[in-house]
Amino acid sequence: MKVAIIGAGAMGSLYGVYLASRHEVTLLDSYRPQVDAINQNGLTKVEKDDGETNVRVKAVPSGSGIGVQELVIVFVKSIHTKDAMQENRGLIGPDTIVMTLQNGAGNNQDIAAFVPRERIVVGTSSHNSVTVGPAKIFHSGCGPTNIGPEKPGEEGGRAVEKAAQALRACGLEVNVMENIQKILWSKLFVNCGVNALSALMQCKIGEVAGNPALWKICTRIVYECVLVAEADGTYFDRKEALENVKKIILADADGYASMYQDRQHQRRTEIDKINGVVAGLAAEYGLDAPYNRMLVDLIHGVEQSW
Repeated sequence: MKVAIIGAGAMGSLYGVYLASRHEVTLLDSYRPQVDAINQNGLTKVEKDDGETNVRVKAVPSGSGIGVQELVIVFVKSIHTKDAMQENRGLIGPDTIVMTLQNGAGNNQDIAAFVPRERIVVGTSSHNSVTVGPAKIFHSGCGPTNIGPEKPGEEGGRAVEKAAQALRACGLEVNVMENIQKILWSKLFVNCGVNALSALMQCKIGEVAGNPALWKICTRIVYECVLVAEADGTYFDRKEALENVKKIILADADGYASMYQDRQHQRRTEIDKINGVVAGLAAEYGLDAPYNRMLVDLIHGVEQSW
């Protein structure tokens, strides 16, 4: 299968390593040094046991004319989704499936401006990856990829199954979910509870659960998210939701959140697509989300101090 991955950062590179074992993969990225490093040295994945895997894979600058692809996976930051899709619209043909496994909310809506909803696959990844050098990543967390159709129905179901088969062929664990909205909210709970706190405290993911003061704040953030999700039509038991967040934190305790990595490199974060979405929806539904709103302001304060 011809597969294009838009965004050759930590997660895009991780999936590139997996998919290159069975498919014709091209990574597209706007950062030319990363593109050059991938082409010169291949992609190197380092595991927790220090085992390394190096694969040769093609990389090109974003917007390059590589032709129509069968599967496009979007891994850019959610704040860049619409621009990335516009720049790479030449990848999309009448049968192309586009899958988003990005953090944040609203990526599917940005993609739908370029692709029929029946050919959009949405989902989450339980993997975690950290960039440790040019074309080199540390695979700090492992788990299933959960996907479902943006638009339920026969055509949407076929798109999901085709994407699932492509990933499974490369050894990735994939769950096809009927209620993908519940999965997306669950992932958003984790991102809301961990990302900003990790960035602000400049700590590993596990410290959010291990530090009683931070865990108290994380709990309040997640409980706000559960109330907003319920107002939006997706229901959770708040204690179960919090336990799931803690389980994911502990499974990747030594990893670093993407927003932490953004702060280290003084890059604009996805805060508006994570805690900002919850705060915005809370206001729409007449609710209050002071902890999520506070985190948005604090992260913006950090960004503006650069």
